[in-house]
Amino acid sequence: MRKTFAMDLTDLNEIGFFEGTEKLLEIWFQGRDGEENCDLRSIPRPALDSLLKIVQAEIVSHTQNEYIDSYVLSESSMFISKNRFIIKTCGITRLLHAVKPIIQLAQDYANMPIVQDFFYSRRVYLRPDEQKGIHKGFQMEAAFLNIIIPGGRTYVLGAKKEEQWYLFSLTHPNSSTPSNDVTLEILMSNLDESTMTNFTKKKYETSDELAVGTGISWIIPGSVNDGLVFDPIGFSMNGLFKDSYYTIHVTPQPMCSYVSFETNIRQHDYSELVNRVIKTFKPGKFIVTLFSNKDAMCGSAKEALQRCRIRNYDCDDQHCEQLENYSLAYQFYVQQ
Repeated sequence: MRKTFAMDLTDLNEIGFFEGTEKLLEIWFQGRDGEENCDLRSIPRPALDSLLKIVQAEIVSHTQNEYIDSYVLSESSMFISKNRFIIKTCGITRLLHAVKPIIQLAQDYANMPIVQDFFYSRRVYLRPDEQKGIHKGFQMEAAFLNIIIPGGRTYVLGAKKEEQWYLFSLTHPNSSTPSNDVTLEILMSNLDESTMTNFTKKKYETSDELAVGTGISWIIPGSVNDGLVFDPIGFSMNGLFKDSYYTIHVTPQPMCSYVSFETNIRQHDYSELVNRVIKTFKPGKFIVTLFSNKDAMCGSAKEALQRCRIRNYDCDDQHCEQLENYSLAYQFYVQQ
């Protein structure tokens, strides 16, 4: 039942600082020719729990369909499909220390010893000095990854240092990539303060109540959603729609407000989806990134984002890159 009182802005700020900015790791695997029974979903739950201890996160909820296993974490999300492993963590987690263990798990339990594609990305932190070890700077992260995944390339997108977005990627030009593959991220900051008071345990007791009350349930209608309202504040949700996923994470404190939205849902035009997300959370500014491969129905990432018509915001910066198997586009928007 929806409660009739809410945490005010003073209460939100008293919670203190939290680094909502996520580290995002996506690894595609393949088996050797002729090998059967290759499926990352064969990795047992105890092995996943041990992996997450390295990261300093834990599973709080799990749902699945015939395509994807979805996990809500204490610090963001994890998605596992037949040949793709995605893990996204916020705060001061040690995500990159999980890379070698993930590769080992893929080999031991899924008969997939070959890293087909590899992507690590994040935007700039609000407080990088509070991160642990290699995560204090992107150059250190990239140097660490190059030891495990030699030959990777680094990208820094964004003219403004405080709005930069980083990528370490290794793709094999001759590897078989999935047809019509995309990843869209919307990274929002300077969010509307009154909107952020919705993302508290005082306002909504359950994820379902919050999703309906805030309009989140209408962002991708028909999806199966699994989320958590943190006590006292904060929100995480994963959604599954056929063979697509999406995830939302909210840090509502005014001093460090941050919301992320990520999905691989395939569309020709992302204008309506992006506008639904922006209307729901009301950021003062946001970054959009889009990966698309050659078979994506939206065309190249550059074409797809140029086709987007975002209401009430101006595009202040944009950047495009061509990777081996994907095109990549970055745009930065500010409220009019």
